[in-house]
Amino acid sequence: MFKDKEIENLIQKELSRQTEGIELIASENYASETVMKASGSILTNKYAEGLPNKRYYGGCKVVDEIEELAIERLKELFGAYWANVQPHSGSQANAAVFLACLNPGDSILGFDLSHGGHLTHGSPVNFSG
Repeated sequence: MFKDKEIENLIQKELSRQTEGIELIASENYASETVMKASGSILTNKYAEGLPNKRYYGGCKVVDEIEELAIERLKELFGAYWANVQPHSGSQANAAVFLACLNPGDSILGFDLSHGGHLTHGSPVNFSG
């Protein structure tokens, strides 16, 4: 599979860790085999910022077609008029809510990092500047 046997062994070690235990970290969701294949496909080489047919880079026609197909399928699945299939950062979503709803010094309820909490749930090192 790999020319670098050391990396191959380490990847196998991580695969064993993931398949032999129950992961309770929300951000470490198990991807299906289909998702893993797509993630390891030629699409990994393509950067497609923006919306279909309104990208900031050229050469996105096929990516646009894939995204439009995913949007249509999601709309049909949920009976929706609109859908966005672009992944976004949960960390940025948390920051947006905190900055919109809280004032400096406000309290929030969240687990400490050492007890399963997330960096974005109030840890002072999460924000800089």
